[in-house]
Amino acid sequence: MRRTTTWLALGALCLCVLNLVVLAHDEKGKAKKRAIPPKFGSEVNRIFFADVFSKLQGERPKKPGAVLTTSAPVGGSPGVAAEGASYAWSKVISAATIEDEIKAIKLNVDKSITTPSEFSGRGHKQVRRDFSILAVMFAIIGEFDDDVRWKKIGPAARDIFARTARNTKAGGNTNTYNEAKKRKADLQDLMGGASLQIEAEQAEADWAAVSDRSPLMQRLDRGFEGKMSVWISSQEEFEANTEDVLHEAEITAALSEVLVKEGMEDWDDEDYAGFAKRMKEAAIEISSAVKLNNYDQARKASGEVKKACTECHELYR
Repeated sequence: MRRTTTWLALGALCLCVLNLVVLAHDEKGKAKKRAIPPKFGSEVNRIFFADVFSKLQGERPKKPGAVLTTSAPVGGSPGVAAEGASYAWSKVISAATIEDEIKAIKLNVDKSITTPSEFSGRGHKQVRRDFSILAVMFAIIGEFDDDVRWKKIGPAARDIFARTARNTKAGGNTNTYNEAKKRKADLQDLMGGASLQIEAEQAEADWAAVSDRSPLMQRLDRGFEGKMSVWISSQEEFEANTEDVLHEAEITAALSEVLVKEGMEDWDDEDYAGFAKRMKEAAIEISSAVKLNNYDQARKASGEVKKACTECHELYR
């Protein structure tokens, strides 16, 4: 039995060998030629690339259902917008701060525009300052890179308040008083949600026509020396007035930027622009400190704002 099994296994092996021989020859008994194995020489670099995408031209095709999007870079210098975009005002001042500043000015205007005699005495000076800051706020609104109230009418409001501020500079006569009263009514209407029945002279702000430097400096002095220095005098004061500190810090940063806009007085003076930049960056540091509840950071940055102001005044007095 064992011998029979052995012979059967040998027979099967011989049959397999015979089949392989037959398959290796064609019907005429000639040996079949096998394909020559490929040789990979220097030509391979013409087909395969270490980085295939470096050899492609044009945009990469989208996958089915994919959507190509673009976004602005995260971070970056304060106020620097993505290429092709307008100035990134939202990096230095929030929409809430802009609206709160306009509301505060409205309360001041209600007090300073009352009677012709009061207006001609000292009211017109306050009105000039307030309307100049209003013009700046609406100019920023017109260029704002995010959602903000009064966006559509920002340029128009900028122009009318700037014009009244310029006219009021001459004094508190009857004509300027009547014009100021109209602006007071316009501001009341804007607060109530109404629009303006005028169009802007141009969409882009001509900053030299929006405001003189003097009202901006007065607002900075009133906000920093009159308020901020008190609120950052101690940690207790800082923690009790964080919202107000944030507001003044953002106003300081925004006005520092406006001071060196093209056309403003001394805007192209490198030393002057350097002081304004230092003040803006320090104000932004204060805003960051409020959000982080970091009193030491706020105090240090506040000192930088004061130092920039002092050195600037010493050089340009």
